[in-house]
Parts: sequence; C-alpha cells; structure tokens
Amino acid sequence: MKTLLFIGHPGHELLAYKFLKDYKPHVVFLTTGSGNADNPRINGSVELVESLGLKTFYPFKPFTDRQIYDSILSGDFETFSNVKCLIKQFILDHEIERVVGDALEGFNPSHDLCRYIINASVQELSSIRDISNYDFLQDEVFRNNKTESVDTDIVLELSSSEMESKLEACRIYSQLKFEVDRFFEKYGSDFFSLEYFRKVSDTQKICNWKEKAPFYETHGKKRVEEGVYKTALLFEDHMKPLANHLLSLE
Repeated sequence: MKTLLFIGHPGHELLAYKFLKDYKPHVVFLTTGSGNADNPRINGSVELVESLGLKTFYPFKPFTDRQIYDSILSGDFETFSNVKCLIKQFILDHEIERVVGDALEGFNPSHDLCRYIINASVQELSSIRDISNYDFLQDEVFRNNKTESVDTDIVLELSSSEMESKLEACRIYSQLKFEVDRFFEKYGSDFFSLEYFRKVSDTQKICNWKEKAPFYETHGKKRVEEGVYKTALLFEDHMKPLANHLLSLE
C-alpha cells in the first residue's frame, strides 16, 4: 500500500522508525523544525530517512516555525489552503492509499495544523479515492499494548535489533537530544519498543482537549508575560477559524 508520512516537525519520524522500515512511506515535512532559535533540524531527519533507503519529498517548501506562527496569527488562510491543495495533488500523483501524520493534541500549533491539513485532504478526496487515515501521538504518547488496540489500528513491536538501531538513531540526533532524554526519563527505554498508529474516523474534529485552552495557548500566554512573544496564539481567535476554513466547516 503506497503511504505518505506527513509530519509537522523533523524528529517525529523517530517515533515511527519501524513504520518507516516496514511500510517505506514517502516522507513530507511541514516545517524545518527551526524553533525559536531558528536552528533548523530538517537535515538530520532527511539523513535518517535516506539512511533507511527512503526519500523526502517537497511538494512545497517547508516553513520555519516562525513563519507558521506568524501566518496563523495574521489569519493567512490562503497559505495553508495552498499547502492542502499541494498535498492533495501529491496524493493523487503518487497514488497514495494511506496517509499517516501527527495527532491532534493541542500541544503545538504545527502538529495540529498538520492534522487539519491531512484530514481536510482525505475528506476532499474521499469521493474519488478511498484513503486510509492514521495518526500518532507526539507529546502525551499513548503507551498502548496489543489488548488496547483495535483491529483497524497499526501496532508495531520492535525486535531487539530494531530497538538498538532506533536507539542509536535517537542518540546521534543531537538537535533532539533534549526531547529524547525527556522521553527516556519519563518512560524508560521500553517506551521506544512500541509504535502505535490510530485509525482516524472523524476528519472534522478540531479540538479534543478537556482543558479550557490547549497547551500551546497557555504556554504562549506565559511567554508573552516573559517578554519572549509579543502575541499569544489562541485557539478560538486563530486556530479554530483556520481549522474551520481548511475543513470547510464555516
């Protein structure tokens, strides 16, 4: 089955290492992973993807995190509508049958934007092509076991040799050392032995958090108070209108 792995930030592919090896997807990044320090980490991800005999594709030029943030704040719907059109065309041109990407979590705007674009693309192409749609968690990674999954989900358990290869890939990815160490500290090395991909059925969902505001909103407000950001990105004012536009829910 021809597969597209479309992910918001370089480095997310480390959570789909066995998936890359087993399913050999085409890989597309939404951003360069530059962060606030404007230090892009996409080259490391491209090297990892290529080391597995796979290819990174560029249907559009990946955005910096600053560009994503500023475009959302300014209400620049057209930029992301264009990305959606390019992803849809990529799916058609490469005869993609399955799309896998970031889950909707409310943790990072780029992650959620990636999910909105995937869901909108799959939804709009549904009349001419049946495309399987899967997500995988980034921040609050769901520690599943086989009894908790359902038949439509993809659960991959790494062998000892695959585990060592994956851990080595994590170790040499210097720009993600902090995040890798965070996962090690929180979950232990066994965390990396299981990869879990959930079948997405509701392509119109734009929010799934129980809190009053998503993490990126509360975090952004703190950064404004600290003088790091000038304006906080808000769900109701900024992300929700963009999601509604992409998903034609207005």
